[in-house]
Amino acid sequence: MKNIKRTIVFMVVALSFVGGHADVNGTGGKLPDLHKIRTHVFTAPYSCGGDYELSALFLSSHSKDSNAPDLLYNGACGSRNYIHATTAGDDFALIADLGEVSLESVSAEKAFNYERTVRQDNLFKEEVEVQKGHTYAVLISKSDIRALYVLKVESLVKGGPMAIKYAVKSYSIQKSIVESPGFDWGRLNE
Repeated sequence: MKNIKRTIVFMVVALSFVGGHADVNGTGGKLPDLHKIRTHVFTAPYSCGGDYELSALFLSSHSKDSNAPDLLYNGACGSRNYIHATTAGDDFALIADLGEVSLESVSAEKAFNYERTVRQDNLFKEEVEVQKGHTYAVLISKSDIRALYVLKVESLVKGGPMAIKYAVKSYSIQKSIVESPGFDWGRLNE
């Protein structure tokens, strides 16, 4: 009986350490820890000598294995640098520039309305020009990923590297059960 109790206690303790990086739906992908500030350096904008290795941020091994970045640093050589998170045909992703606010001050609710004031909602766009010192909120809805994260541009060289700090507020890997057929970006209403 003592051995059974010890085994159960050991299993409970061991399983408690597994929870931070769950294998979701057998994907083998580790999910990012929430609310933890991380750093990332983009070596070059995608359209100025970059590629996914140099210009993309992958928040999970699932997005990396799917070759579906969660953020792309872009801009032609000598032009403005910008970020966007819509990297495939049916992705929906929007970004809001929160201005010069600390990354530590941004909660999930402040990502949508930083001042928490009626009619002062943050303005979300498909892509935004990046500025050193600015903080951005990124909302992603892909066929298999839903996420909200915030990032702050720490350093930026026009046409060159960009360093950010970021924190993931929500991240899930999902399976679609059923969806209406016929999605088309250009189709008008009848």
